[in-house]
Amino acid sequence: MLQDILFAGILAFILMWPIQAAFRIIKVIFTRSTEIGYHHHDADTVIEHCCNLFPEDILRFNGAIFQRGMVVQVTTNTHRTIEGQFIGTNKDNMVCFVTPSSVVAHKLGNIEKMSMVRERD
Repeated sequence: MLQDILFAGILAFILMWPIQAAFRIIKVIFTRSTEIGYHHHDADTVIEHCCNLFPEDILRFNGAIFQRGMVVQVTTNTHRTIEGQFIGTNKDNMVCFVTPSSVVAHKLGNIEKMSMVRERD
């Protein structure tokens, strides 16, 4: 009995892992957005890597100019609100933001609104 329950749990884990991975891939393809978590003590390294991946440090968006380091609030076309430090853009029209717990890369065309909250502390 206990052996059957344990086997069912392991089998469910094995079957759900590829299904969840497929859903994550589909989400990235359709929304052109990705979010990766990181530990706070790795923040400097994460920001450095993001600056290398998103080298353009100035963005002109709806008449406003955003520079690397500004804390911005972004509203996407799916009405998701992201508040984080603007890192930059790349040649694929992706924009990178770093929040206190994750790195968010989002397609510029899927951003409806962006406003500065404050300069970097």
